Amino acid sequence: MNAMKEVSEPIDTDLIARIKKGDAKSLELLFRRLYPNLCAYARKFLNDAVEAEEIVQDLFSTLWEDRHKLDEQQSLSSYLFTSVKNRCLNFLILQKRKTKHADLMRFLYVQEVSGEAAHSYHALLAKDLEKDFHTAMEDLPTECRKIFELSRQEGLKYQEIALKLNISIKTVETQMSRALAKLRLQLREHIALVLLLAFFK
Repeated sequence: MNAMKEVSEPIDTDLIARIKKGDAKSLELLFRRLYPNLCAYARKFLNDAVEAEEIVQDLFSTLWEDRHKLDEQQSLSSYLFTSVKNRCLNFLILQKRKTKHADLMRFLYVQEVSGEAAHSYHALLAKDLEKDFHTAMEDLPTECRKIFELSRQEGLKYQEIALKLNISIKTVETQMSRALAKLRLQLREHIALVLLLAFFK
């Protein structure tokens, strides 16, 4: 699939520069210009209009959060279409893994496997969870990820994070809520499996 064929108008460097400086209207213009084509491109991978729209919307949200990273010399449209493709493929991989886990859970239930087999699966699940957690963290916007790490990994309180990053406590609270929501969404199949395994113990 040639993503560049989906773009009807070129994205000028001035528009990218305005977005990078925090011009929300320029982002809205970019959204209106590319959103329909990006959604159509995502549907080619997912065949699911709702999920395709969610992926594209989340991409624009991340783009805005990380706007300071934009390269005015890079083709923004190419970047967006490539990002949509990668996010769709990641979604499909997670769905496949979810199906695999569900099949194995049914096996555990029907066969009443030995403790050794169950222990092996627990170890595999923990390894998958750690890998997916790191991937989910990398997908968070830069500020969002930094705040989450300061809170959950370094143990700082919200007030301490606000002082350290020179931002308001409200911003810390908002970004933490967003980080937790995104992590819960991306790790939802792991959470369900942990609950099921606890039930079967």
